[in-house]
Amino acid sequence: MLIRPATLADAAGIRVLCEESLPLDPDAAELAAILRASPGAPVALVAETAGRVTGIACGALRPHLAGVRGHVDLLAVAPRARGVGTGARLLGAAEEALRSGGATEIWLGQGPPVWLWPGVDPRYTAMICLAERSGYRRCGEEVNMAVDLGAAPLGTDADERRLAASGIIVRRAAPAEAGKIAAWLRQGPWGELSWPAEAKLAFARDPPGCHIAVRAGAYIAFACHGCNRRTWFGPMGTLDSERQHGVGTVLLRRCLADLRAAGHRSAQIGWTGPVHFYARAVGARIDRMFWSYKKALGGSRSHRNDGVAL
Repeated sequence: MLIRPATLADAAGIRVLCEESLPLDPDAAELAAILRASPGAPVALVAETAGRVTGIACGALRPHLAGVRGHVDLLAVAPRARGVGTGARLLGAAEEALRSGGATEIWLGQGPPVWLWPGVDPRYTAMICLAERSGYRRCGEEVNMAVDLGAAPLGTDADERRLAASGIIVRRAAPAEAGKIAAWLRQGPWGELSWPAEAKLAFARDPPGCHIAVRAGAYIAFACHGCNRRTWFGPMGTLDSERQHGVGTVLLRRCLADLRAAGHRSAQIGWTGPVHFYARAVGARIDRMFWSYKKALGGSRSHRNDGVAL
């Protein structure tokens, strides 16, 4: 088995590998390409066995309040290559690459602004075993909610007329507004989050996957979909002074209506905060759980256990 940097020639093999290795994620074949286009000095390694790609590990260095943090955003091993230490060797190699770039801590997933996962879905049991055997510490959990787009109430005409009567206009953001909206987010209450960078990603879609609410020419709320994963909703925010008007519900429904019009049957609300809001507004239900894992990197080489099966 050879661990080496991924090349463009590996793209087709990586797509097939992810599709067969990540059955809980319908868009698995797209994930590596999302990461290739991401900022943050990406690391992309593959395991090659007998001339075939049998594993993939992608990571990146991203700034954090405490310095530079490493993130392993994707790790997948072909079913036929499990049980011989492929996953452990890929993870170890990714750790060393991130350490050499200055990372003193590594998280599994949670890599803003490219949010593929809030952590590790515990139903990927082999990955949980690998993380814990490799010295990662579980430090929290997050949930996603799912929305049945065929059953959800997504009409907004009456509410938009009501808001317009009070001076609030809800509309899709124009492509030329990408920079202006990002600047507004940086200067507002969400400036310390990754939302400005995430929102800009929504403008890569045609039409933009961003809807906004405006009062007297000033932005008061926004909501995005497809910033990274095409059927995932978020981020969304409304200024505290405007929350009593129901703007968030309208923006949420407009985003989900886009996804339904594109032919999708369901949507994921990632990193769900107010569960009750989404349940009430669109009938969302708790769907996936993710465990957060992190590992401090000391001065010695990271632990590898080639006997861990993945």
